[in-house]
Amino acid sequence: AHLGFEISPIPEELAQAEKQKDAQFIVACFPHGVYSDFRILLESKLHEVFPNIVSKCRSLGASVIFLIPFVRELTLWTGCINATRDVAEAALKRGRTIILIPGGQKEQLLTCCGEEAVYLSKRKGFIKLAMRHKVPVVPSYVFGSNDLFKTSHAFSNQQQWILKNFGISQPLAWGLWGSSCGFPVKTTVVMGKPQLFELQSDEPTNDEVDNAHKKFCDSLISLFEEHKESLGYGDRKLRIV
Repeated sequence: AHLGFEISPIPEELAQAEKQKDAQFIVACFPHGVYSDFRILLESKLHEVFPNIVSKCRSLGASVIFLIPFVRELTLWTGCINATRDVAEAALKRGRTIILIPGGQKEQLLTCCGEEAVYLSKRKGFIKLAMRHKVPVVPSYVFGSNDLFKTSHAFSNQQQWILKNFGISQPLAWGLWGSSCGFPVKTTVVMGKPQLFELQSDEPTNDEVDNAHKKFCDSLISLFEEHKESLGYGDRKLRIV
């Protein structure tokens, strides 16, 4: 039901960095949305933005989806790998570029049509991972992701309990005619400049991680503000939870 999906032209700094030998990034995408529909669509167009490293790109997906027959096979077929730290570490050591959604299932449950909120204030693991492996982080925002479905938070406490105890996130959501087919909303991915965070030793300190995390949060807000007017979201503010 998508009106369309596109990736906005990337910054020159990112384009030049992608051309370098052994180019490698951590692409951090926000927001998750109800079903993170954009993930597969993004992978289908990665060759447009990362022509030199597209074969080395891997997406990270929630561990729970790898426990479901058929869904697991389909997920692996699309180039997605388990979003555990060990798997992410191994991918980075092999020179892979990884695409992840740091807000994860917590952010999924935050999804509200007409609002822009990301679960990021406590998400620092991907920053620490980038610093440890000396890989630049690319902030990315997906305009339209939150508007594909209407959601209800009537049973928010129960949803959080299920997520905490079983690792399963299931938003109460509906699309066209009350179905699981999304509304005809155009989805646009924008990417920012790659950010390489400095550290004094091989293992980042808590202060270094906190400072890098703040810089990333600021860059994500700036990225959102830079593009929101031209993409039709001028009346919205990005809220970091």
